[in-house]
Amino acid sequence: MVNPNFLKTPEIPSYNVRGKQVAGVDKLCYMTDTVTDNGIWEEINPLDSKLPIFIFQLAIVLFVTRLCLLLLKPLRQPHFAAELLAGILVGSTAIASEFAREHIPAFGAIFAASRIMMMETVGNLGLIYHVFLLGLEMDLRALTSVGPKALGIGIAGAIFPFVIGASLYTFIADYPESFRWGFLYWGVALSVTGLPVIAEIFAKLKLLHSEIGRIAMSSALVNDLSSWFLLVVSLSITSSYSSTYLSLFSAIVFIIFSIFAIRPALLWVIRRRTRDGEEFSEAIVCAILAMVLACGLVTDICGVSSMLGAFVFGLIIPPDFLGHRFVLMLQGFASDLLLPLYYASLGMRTHLGGLNKEDVLMMVLVSFFSFIPKIVSTIAVSYLYRMSLREGFTLGVLMNTKGLVAVMAMSLGRDHTVMNEDGFAIMLFTIFFMSIATSPIVNFLYRRTKRFLPSQHRVLQDLKPDAELRILTCIHEVQTVAGITALLDISHASRRSPICVFALQLMQLKKHTTALLIVHGSSRTSSESVSKVGGQIDQLIAAFNNLEHQNPMVSVQLLTAISPYGTMHEDVCSLAEEKQVTLIILPFHKRQTIHNNMEEMNPAYKDVNNNILATAPCTVGILVDRGFGTLLPTKKDEGISRSCRIAMIFIGGPDDREALAYALRMARHPKVSLTVLRFILDESRAIAGSTQNDDADFSVIMGAEAEKQADDLLVNEFRHKVQNDGSIVYIEEMSSNGAETVKIIATLGQDFDLYVVGRGLGFFSPLKGGLDEWSDCPELGSIGDLLLTSDFSSSASIFVVQQHAWLNPGSSTQGNSIL
Repeated sequence: MVNPNFLKTPEIPSYNVRGKQVAGVDKLCYMTDTVTDNGIWEEINPLDSKLPIFIFQLAIVLFVTRLCLLLLKPLRQPHFAAELLAGILVGSTAIASEFAREHIPAFGAIFAASRIMMMETVGNLGLIYHVFLLGLEMDLRALTSVGPKALGIGIAGAIFPFVIGASLYTFIADYPESFRWGFLYWGVALSVTGLPVIAEIFAKLKLLHSEIGRIAMSSALVNDLSSWFLLVVSLSITSSYSSTYLSLFSAIVFIIFSIFAIRPALLWVIRRRTRDGEEFSEAIVCAILAMVLACGLVTDICGVSSMLGAFVFGLIIPPDFLGHRFVLMLQGFASDLLLPLYYASLGMRTHLGGLNKEDVLMMVLVSFFSFIPKIVSTIAVSYLYRMSLREGFTLGVLMNTKGLVAVMAMSLGRDHTVMNEDGFAIMLFTIFFMSIATSPIVNFLYRRTKRFLPSQHRVLQDLKPDAELRILTCIHEVQTVAGITALLDISHASRRSPICVFALQLMQLKKHTTALLIVHGSSRTSSESVSKVGGQIDQLIAAFNNLEHQNPMVSVQLLTAISPYGTMHEDVCSLAEEKQVTLIILPFHKRQTIHNNMEEMNPAYKDVNNNILATAPCTVGILVDRGFGTLLPTKKDEGISRSCRIAMIFIGGPDDREALAYALRMARHPKVSLTVLRFILDESRAIAGSTQNDDADFSVIMGAEAEKQADDLLVNEFRHKVQNDGSIVYIEEMSSNGAETVKIIATLGQDFDLYVVGRGLGFFSPLKGGLDEWSDCPELGSIGDLLLTSDFSSSASIFVVQQHAWLNPGSSTQGNSIL
């Protein structure tokens, strides 16, 4: 039966102007102490007003939260752990403790018990929108691809820990009869797995795209939904003992109504009011934000928490439908600004300082025994599917990762007065301990014990004529795709030697990244989901689909790596090792402007390229695109037999030999003509102009002589193989120093569309003497940097190749075959 007092006007007591309650007064006078206009210049204390106090509280909470994030970042701890720790420190444990209030009067004034109501209210508002984002970031379509292994681990990891958690509360804790229903919330807290936290941990440990990462993410998704069901049942039971079934029934009706009524209506309105490619109007954004609160109000009226309504409303909206910008802005406001207030309000009600030795011992025991249920259940299910003990144990540890839902469940249990302060504090400590322990354990189990190992087909020179060429291309921005696809197009994929391309989109890892929650299936599916977030999926798919359509012997697989810029190279190198890649193609960190100048896209891109060059297990090429991406499509129908003119400048050394091998492969393309310009040292003039005054010069010359023999052997083989090919021209030029080399290269002018050069890492030659000293871009080498300078008349694109043969002790630097 519905409460007859529902929507009835409350009886408001009467106050006089001083705020004192009086009887028999006709007029109602309220104290307007929300803001103050007097400041510190009057006798009235500004901190007696609610708004200044709230601003002080917000500033302190945000400062402590950011400090905890900074301190825990080197330990690779998730954001949730830092935010929960900050809330505990701001609360009654440290800043707002009785000791701090007595010795620091400002803390006593700011965090007085009568002044935290606004902080709690705003914090819960941030919680509602954050829970909406949790539902919005879940892709229920991934449930269709969840295998029985992940399904079993997820369900077992929810039910078994729920039973153990309820048992721990019932048999270990000694609480009054009124708190007997607290076992439900202890069980829910232990059954929950923090899906966003697991995604963040895996991304930082470079395991997001691994097999165990995909299983863990799928299992966590199933577990999270199962835990929400258990939480709804617990809320229905404890909200009203006499109307449990009505509360549960109304919640189910609301979910069904949201799926079959609210969702279609919302999508119809948004599609009708918004055109393709346009941003949402202010009215639509306001309506969505209001609907979040409205759905929360409905479920609150039904007898369950308002968090369920916000979560379901986010869940029914298709992933990426609202766009990356909308999600990012809402996350920044609700999750980064308001949500820390919720953790602070939890800390205000958590009195860890008042716990005795028995309570501390109870915390340790509960934390220890809380790990066991999920580990045991996960190992048992893993054993049924013949997974190794190590993988089962790792998955069990990961399923113990906690998140905001676990804390929220405990807070709801306390708000429903079914749990006392000690029970709440013990489980809150357990949640924090389980969250911080996960990352070190997984890192220990999957730490890298050695550098990337060498494997076959890692050098272009060693690639057999009938072998598949596997290329990894990195994409920071969609503007670089055209040049990369043009380069792949002329790399001559044939039936005899096909090309397998792994197109890796590189995205910066942030606190909340939507795509992390929907990486469950294959790498291509994950990439599509990730790219939709950034609004690049249509262009990426169209570009690479067009490449596959024009070249049937080219196969492309889209992937995405989400990492901090400082460790992004680890993802690239790991994928190159896993996929047996021979060549990594990187876009240059600068792009060409309409005035033919080079402007920097992002300084972090240069650092990523340098890190990849230093650690890659295979050959690496950097493409400086100066219109190369628009070259081939414009010349395909002009009837020109050779539409792409390539020049390969050969100085000598391992990098130049690798560049020659790739240039020769491109020369086999019917639309490509190749000119190889080899510089030969004029020893008579070089010796006459040199000063042989130390022994180091002699050792350098001896090393250069060995490299020259390897160069001669490779070039002679090249000339023998292409002597009857009219599309390939071989030229030799004599030079004695770097200045003469520059003059000869300058004569090439505008005759070519692409220059292929070696970086020349660790190779000294008098032919490049003095060029390295004024190089602005060392990653391009001296010749590549020379071609990029504004003094050089050509505006052709540049492809710089670096061979990492020194990482592969099995490859030889002499006599390598290029055909």
